[in-house]
Amino acid sequence: MNTFLVDYQQITSVSKGFSKLFTDYTSEGAERESLVSGFFHHDERREADYYKLLGSLSSRPFQREKLADMLLRQNRAFGVDDAKLELLDRVRSPRCMLVVTGQQPGLFTGPLYTLYKALSTVVLCERHKAMFPEYDFLPLFWIESDDHDFEESGSTSLPGHLDLRDITLRPGQRLPGQMVSRTVLGSEAADAVNQLAEYLQDSEWKNDIIDRLKACYAPGATLESGFGQTMAWLMKDTPLFFLSPGDAEFKQLCTEVFLREISTCPETSHRVIAQSSQLEQKGYSTQAKPRRVNLFMINDHDQRQKIEQTDNDMFELTPGRQRMTRHQLLELCGDHPERFSPNVVLRPIVQDHAMPVFAYVAGPGEISYLAQYRKVYEHFNLTMPFILPRGSFTLIEPGVGRTMEKVMQKAARPGLPRKQMYRTFFTDMELLRRNAVRESSEHDYDQLFDRLGEEFSSRLDELQPLLAKLDPTLEQSLQGTGRQIDKALDTLRQKTHRAARRKHDDILRQIDKTAMNLFPGGIPQERVVNSFYYINKYGPELIAKLADVLQAQSTDSHIILEL
Repeated sequence: MNTFLVDYQQITSVSKGFSKLFTDYTSEGAERESLVSGFFHHDERREADYYKLLGSLSSRPFQREKLADMLLRQNRAFGVDDAKLELLDRVRSPRCMLVVTGQQPGLFTGPLYTLYKALSTVVLCERHKAMFPEYDFLPLFWIESDDHDFEESGSTSLPGHLDLRDITLRPGQRLPGQMVSRTVLGSEAADAVNQLAEYLQDSEWKNDIIDRLKACYAPGATLESGFGQTMAWLMKDTPLFFLSPGDAEFKQLCTEVFLREISTCPETSHRVIAQSSQLEQKGYSTQAKPRRVNLFMINDHDQRQKIEQTDNDMFELTPGRQRMTRHQLLELCGDHPERFSPNVVLRPIVQDHAMPVFAYVAGPGEISYLAQYRKVYEHFNLTMPFILPRGSFTLIEPGVGRTMEKVMQKAARPGLPRKQMYRTFFTDMELLRRNAVRESSEHDYDQLFDRLGEEFSSRLDELQPLLAKLDPTLEQSLQGTGRQIDKALDTLRQKTHRAARRKHDDILRQIDKTAMNLFPGGIPQERVVNSFYYINKYGPELIAKLADVLQAQSTDSHIILEL
């Protein structure tokens, strides 16, 4: 399995690619230094920061016994092997650190980057254990199931011939705004598994995959339980553990954060806004939008309600219009923290308050919004963990690789080294289309039209002084004639291009097929394609192969992996 690295700055063929903040964060040089020192607390490239963070986490008074007991109970329910569960006892020791990643639960794991996050977390724990053998590092996957965006969590896609095949869960008993973890699935889950079976090609692993998913997504399951059980099965050969933060016992560990947010709001939002302004002054875009109160209330129907601050000490729950004083909110939170849920701003604060998080493994979007939170961490008397980019892959199947080589041959670039070939596809797919059509044509039509336009312009320039001398009004007519000629030539050029495209449908279909595999819908493959499309074709051992690649490569570059 050959691998090639591409810098994130070079990936410009996608319509939704990688932000400037992320590409600076994963690069070298002064821009990265300024970004990290100004907006994060620790830098993985500074050795002293490791010792500082390890010392800080070792001395903090975490409720480790409660955390270990809760993780043991949750992971047993997700089906984690008993032999692995014994490792959770290490959480009780102040010399045990966690490397965390997370996202909302996805249908059948969701897109490929779910696996990449999980594997990156496992590999980074191994790497840090080798660096600091006197400490333990456990990988933990935070399943963000308090989220209410069921439509996103309950959908997934697989590649078709030239389009995507979508699978969408449509639960019949779900209330608007109900949390993903509380939406119980019925027969629609079995229908989704059957649809996946229809889309997957026959393979020696298909029956086992479908049988396992039918068990994980049986009626009565939730997206959270189905996701956790599926991931526990896929990652059974790794020491990966899972956390459901909607658990009432975990919310107890978060009470202090919830109370401080209610007591001091809207201070958290002011700090996000201040830091966001500094980022924008440096030319970065910001995406996290704080609220005056960065908490939701959970009602009796498991729906998340916004807490709106209407006056200094008055709040209103929406929907519902129930009004509460600050004192009433604080009292309710102290007695029932399970009734509260953090939003995107407060989620990492809750995580790093309740657990000894040494590093968080983040995707490009997460790194961008975490850069907005340094001042928020300081407001809660916390420091940020190391923020490490997850592994990022594009998987190249043999047939796709052969198609790419054919395209390069027809684009008059045969024999190009494979790294350069991939760089060409990832940098400007549209330019490659134009070049392939032009090079496979009998003539360079653009060059012919350019020469013709220049010749017309030259002849009209020769006429200009003669006509002006004869009759000055003719000069304006001459300019109009020039514009008409340019317009007519442009129209003819476009018609010629369309005719050439029809003539060269084959090369364009090959390029479109490649684009469908690399950037379906103009989006990186890893953010769209379901993991089981590849696991079904190449077997569960693909997961171990991906881990091997991550052990050998830095995650500061995008990895192209030939299967």
